[in-house]
Amino acid sequence: MCKKIFSLLLLFVAMACQAQTATQIFDKTVSAFRNAGTVSASYSMRGSHGTIVMQGSKFRILANNVKAWYDGKTEYTYSKATGEVNITTPSARDLVMVSPLSVAGQVRNAYKMKAKKNTGGYTLYLTPKKKGHVKSITLYISKAYVLTKAVYTTSKGSQSLTISNYRTHVAASASTFRFSKSQVPAGTQVVDLR
Repeated sequence: MCKKIFSLLLLFVAMACQAQTATQIFDKTVSAFRNAGTVSASYSMRGSHGTIVMQGSKFRILANNVKAWYDGKTEYTYSKATGEVNITTPSARDLVMVSPLSVAGQVRNAYKMKAKKNTGGYTLYLTPKKKGHVKSITLYISKAYVLTKAVYTTSKGSQSLTISNYRTHVAASASTFRFSKSQVPAGTQVVDLR
């Protein structure tokens, strides 16, 4: 769940766009994210809501049903449903799915893009170059060049991700991305799957 949320969130990060074409807008977005330093935002998706802080490959997600910390080496994921923390060392493939810049590269190469300028900013329409599970993605970008909403249409229906409180160059120490037992209920079982 964390990886899916993180992958979706990458699409909104630093949607700074000044170019006229969709590809130029998208490329400038990726460039802006690279230079954004530590980023934080709030999100909501399908009854789940929370906050995310990202710094390079590191991240922390605090949601109503899950918490996750990744310090660049080890990932800790707390599930409220199971009442336990799982410790893993993500593979290179796993990291591709949670790295905003990696996902952006995949999106840029796998989707055709169209842009429409509107009074609120831009709308980017993405359609896959090859048939697959995702039918389309629509990104709504504010005048402040931040993605405020993403709508994903798949063979099973649509879902939306809403982003708010987006900030760049946030102060965050290394401990922000590290798990501590004090961050979960007392007695939570920690399962090391490394």
